[in-house]
Amino acid sequence: MNRPYANLSRRMTAMALLVALIPLNGLGLSLYYYFNYANNETLKEELRIRALNRASAIELFLAERTALLEVLAHSARLTQLSNEATLSRLLSVMNRRSWSFVDLGIIDAGGDHRAYVGPYLLKQQNYREAPWFQQAMLKGVYISDVFLGYRQVPHFVIAVKHGGDGQEWVLRATIDSDVFNRLVRTAQVGKTGDAYIVDKQGRLQTPSRLGGKVMDRAGVDLRAVPPGISVKERVNRHGDEVISAYAWLDHGDWLLVIDQNPKEMLGPLNLARNVELAVLGLASLFIIAAVLMLVRLFIRRLQANDAERAALDAQLAHSARLVSLGRMAAGVAHEINNPLAAVSELAGEVQDILVPEQAATLEEGDVIIDNLVRIQNQVERARGVTHRMLKFARRMEPHLESTDVNELLRETYSFVEKEALFNNVQVKLDLDPGLPLVQSDRAQLQQVLLNIINNALDAAGQGGWVRVNSKVEGSNLAVRVSDSGPGISRDLAERIFDPFFTTKEPGQGTGLGLSISHSIMQRLGGSLELESQAGMGAVFVIRLPNVAPEAP
Repeated sequence: MNRPYANLSRRMTAMALLVALIPLNGLGLSLYYYFNYANNETLKEELRIRALNRASAIELFLAERTALLEVLAHSARLTQLSNEATLSRLLSVMNRRSWSFVDLGIIDAGGDHRAYVGPYLLKQQNYREAPWFQQAMLKGVYISDVFLGYRQVPHFVIAVKHGGDGQEWVLRATIDSDVFNRLVRTAQVGKTGDAYIVDKQGRLQTPSRLGGKVMDRAGVDLRAVPPGISVKERVNRHGDEVISAYAWLDHGDWLLVIDQNPKEMLGPLNLARNVELAVLGLASLFIIAAVLMLVRLFIRRLQANDAERAALDAQLAHSARLVSLGRMAAGVAHEINNPLAAVSELAGEVQDILVPEQAATLEEGDVIIDNLVRIQNQVERARGVTHRMLKFARRMEPHLESTDVNELLRETYSFVEKEALFNNVQVKLDLDPGLPLVQSDRAQLQQVLLNIINNALDAAGQGGWVRVNSKVEGSNLAVRVSDSGPGISRDLAERIFDPFFTTKEPGQGTGLGLSISHSIMQRLGGSLELESQAGMGAVFVIRLPNVAPEAP
């Protein structure tokens, strides 16, 4: 491929790929980012709703336990609750309803236990300096953060103050951490989901599945958490990207955190996204391959058309040169006829003057007489050549005239006789002597005959043979030209009359001879057909309507 075609190919390929790939990939990537954004937003909304529901459940859990303790503190007398047997029975009744209380204790205003039931030895402990006791005495109802206390076990308590009967005391209950932790953990989803509660100091109030134990630092920046319920993307302490839902509980000291790895939750959607990208990539590769193939096919077709156009231009130029050459040949032949006539006339005068009696007296008289006869013969021969040249070069509009096809065949053969002898090709003219005259254009018919005979000589090659036969076939006059060449296969025979199609070697033919001959025969009302089989030589049949010449 030369440079202009290569540049055109590159420009066409680039333009086609831009037109095809930009919309396709633009649409594909837009859908990709849209679905990615929509899926993330859906996951965030799901986490927000889950955090809202779980926060409500936790608040309800704490509210129910607080209400139960408040009812107990305000409906029973201190003397009744100070009886540990009674207090133990009340603890059993409360745990039958919901197993979540570890112990109960009645603590007077000085911080000493009036009564205690539970698994720990806490009756002798004084809570005057305990933060939860001070807050309960101040606020009336208090839910503590998780702390170690005297028992050195992480736990939290709910404390309710009773201020009636002229006495102040506190009913305190320890909440079962396992029950509370299970309640929080129900917000976890999947293998990477995590749910936990932190206090305002950022310490874990429930264990984190991935982040640590109770009272460890949670790794949550509480300053970036707005009030209420919110959802944010962040990087956890392990360096993983997670989506976190935050919900502040009603009493404002605890924050529920639900972490979710989006890769796990969006796994099926990510798979669909990857499939979409793969399909998009395959479609792009298919488009690229198709564009390259089509552009290459187009460039090849363009090159072929340009080559055909160049050949046609060359043929037209050649035809123009032939026309000019024909005109020049006609002029030359006309100019040659004049000196030939003079030579013939002068030779005739010498013959008339030099009678045999006078020639006998001369030393070379017989030779002179013989040479004069030869001069006349050569003049007549030259005159015949120029006459044939004038008739063949005379190209005018189709003109029907009385034509002797046999005579025309002999005259046409005289043009190629030397070539046949040079190539040792045997040419046999088998002409029907009773062939009638027909109405046809002599010059154009001769052009067809000359082209067919020339092709037969080329096909026969060195030492071959060519047969020319003429006869009447019904209402037509037929001329068959056969040769001993390789013949023409059936698939090539269908294209033999197409313009620019040739079976000759490159540079040996233009592929226009048979096409022009076929067109001429159609204009003359006849036909040009091929009868050939590969390996058995070719037979071209020229048929003319057997129309008798008009009477003069």
